[in-house]
Amino acid sequence: MLKSYLKYVAVLALLFICIQDTKAQDVHLSQYYASPMLLNPAMTGNLNGCYRFAANYKNQWASIPAPYNTVAASFDMPILRSQLGIDHAGVGLAFYNDQSGDGVLNDMMLMGSLAYHKAFDRNKRFVLSVGAQGSYNRKSIDITKLYFESQLSGSEFDPALPNNEAFQDNKFGFMDLQVGGLLAGKITRSVNLYGGLSYYHIAKPNESFLGENNVRSNRMVVHGGGEIMVSNDFSVNPNVLYMAQSTTNELTTGAAFGYHFDQGSGGGYGKTSNYDGSAFYLGAWYRWDDAVIVVAAVDYNSFKFGFSYDINTSKLQNASLNQGGIELSLMYIGCMAEGKNYPPAYCPRF
Repeated sequence: MLKSYLKYVAVLALLFICIQDTKAQDVHLSQYYASPMLLNPAMTGNLNGCYRFAANYKNQWASIPAPYNTVAASFDMPILRSQLGIDHAGVGLAFYNDQSGDGVLNDMMLMGSLAYHKAFDRNKRFVLSVGAQGSYNRKSIDITKLYFESQLSGSEFDPALPNNEAFQDNKFGFMDLQVGGLLAGKITRSVNLYGGLSYYHIAKPNESFLGENNVRSNRMVVHGGGEIMVSNDFSVNPNVLYMAQSTTNELTTGAAFGYHFDQGSGGGYGKTSNYDGSAFYLGAWYRWDDAVIVVAAVDYNSFKFGFSYDINTSKLQNASLNQGGIELSLMYIGCMAEGKNYPPAYCPRF
């Protein structure tokens, strides 16, 4: 019994150390490309269609006593298409909620985004996008779910004993600002590429449960990729993500192979509408020194569903028993009747 308690306390102790002594790190998804507004504010409203809804769920490290659960959702749409000629703007809202340690630590963020998409030719083959995102972040901690050394009485824990920790409050909130840019283009009839840069936490908010100075570090994101149609039915979709925040960084590289079994009237990247065509994708990514990510996804008309599984390759696998994280994504791109008259936008397709 004591061994079980100590294992649970060890996990919570690690969580508590992160809460107290380290600069906060942002949540991240393995299917980062399936949550465009969390990846880069410049992607707001950058789509073929009239509106886009995206939802994501991740369950990470289920084998340890205190797993992580993350849910995210967003809605965005292009605007001012008629007023701006070949250009257009985009607006959107996004949300995520992350629970760590069986709900001990909760991190919730609401975001509002605005972007402008500048086309360089009448066919909108090359588009430069810039965007900004304001956000409200709220964090809370359930102290009653934490165990401290001072509450150890013999071989048992007594939660009625004082924890001797100087918590100033169990919740706080703050405003923040993010910006980003993206360049996307149709290089040839079968090759389409994009590259983006985003920068987070420009306001450098202070966050601490102990009333101390603990500024959230800026986070830089560099990402890119594309779609290469090797034939009428098959495509290769490589992409790369690099993130740096405080003293940590992350590099993820990989590719998916797509089989387009029902291309509809448009077919391929930059087709007339996202409701034409269906495809199946299978691929793998490697998050360096951390995990192998296996991905399967299906496009069916306006819907796209993705499934991924993280396989730990880091030292954490001793605790996780090689059980990483299951992640699900769902995206829907729809359009009203009048929207079908707009020319296609050569935006990133994942």
